[in-house]
Amino acid sequence: MSTTQQPTGEGAPPEFPPTDRPQRSTASVDADAVLALLSDTYARQILDALIERPTAAPRLVESIAASRATIYRRLNDLEAAGLIEAAVAVDPDGHHRKRYHLVVDELHLRLGDNGIEVAPQK
Repeated sequence: MSTTQQPTGEGAPPEFPPTDRPQRSTASVDADAVLALLSDTYARQILDALIERPTAAPRLVESIAASRATIYRRLNDLEAAGLIEAAVAVDPDGHHRKRYHLVVDELHLRLGDNGIEVAPQK
């Protein structure tokens, strides 16, 4: 996955100021969980949305045709698998919001004697 900053539109505040963007890491991932999540339409839609910028769960609920419970469940699953993390940010109105962001840029899949391995790449 590669990241490119997309314009947020006229008058729309950015979800995360550029200086507050979390750094990507080479976190460990759970291969079985990653493969299962990549086969899930909602999880892929969430990952696609997070490529653009860190996003709060309510905004994901608005933009993805799924129930609130489904979005939160997938966010929990993606976080447990090591693909995303949450960070708390303060909005201009003073509210604290949890925003989710990707923690890997690429995933490499390897088929070997020990089975399938998924390795995150920065």
